[in-house]
Amino acid sequence: MRIKLTFQAEKNIIIPVQYNYFVQSMIYNNISKELSDFLHDHGFMINGRQFKLFTFSRLMGHFKMKNGKIEFTPPVELIVASPVERFLRELAEGMLRNDNLNICGQKLILTSIAVFQGFEDMDFNEEVLIKMLSPVVAYNTVKKGGRSRTIYFSPWDEWFSELIRMNLERKYQLIYGESIQDGDIKIEPLGPRDERYCKVLEYKDTVIKGWNGIYRLKGDRRLIKVAYEAGLGSKNSQGFGCFEIIEGFKR
Repeated sequence: MRIKLTFQAEKNIIIPVQYNYFVQSMIYNNISKELSDFLHDHGFMINGRQFKLFTFSRLMGHFKMKNGKIEFTPPVELIVASPVERFLRELAEGMLRNDNLNICGQKLILTSIAVFQGFEDMDFNEEVLIKMLSPVVAYNTVKKGGRSRTIYFSPWDEWFSELIRMNLERKYQLIYGESIQDGDIKIEPLGPRDERYCKVLEYKDTVIKGWNGIYRLKGDRRLIKVAYEAGLGSKNSQGFGCFEIIEGFKR
């Protein structure tokens, strides 16, 4: 399930280029303290890995760069997706009740909430074209000499698709309480390698490398559904891995 939030403001919205943390904070501030604390402090655990099971897009709207910051001209849209219905319900209700919505101290006015059609009601092939609404991230952490090092992979690396698959299988097990059987999925970038799609962002002083662009996602529809609702790749709750399906409806 996913929702699209549309915001207005009395004047242009000027925020830092690295704004993922501020959007995430706005989300946490508009759900119940119980759920917010659970997601922030614990999340859903499997094999020692923590998942929040939600993702969100970049802010969408007309903008320009100004003095090293981003200046949006309202309206501004945000898509939030999650397989946890309670999370989206609380977020929508919380924002509707909140008369003091803001990002970086700048007041926002929620003008509409659109609920997207559920994935179960969509008739897709097992091969779809997707467009990233926030960068997709695939990484591995290795230890050497007692120190950890994070290696980020590009969509043209051999390991990229495999890491995406393993990540989705873990999410599937968390959501449905069982391992997926005979499931497989592959992600393929369309076109030659292009570094312009690479986005290096900071989240709370941590550098994260992700990729925008259009991709072919092929495989088990159950895993495509998980990706659509919980995010593709890693670091979804920090604003990565949200996408829209642009082609793949059955005829």
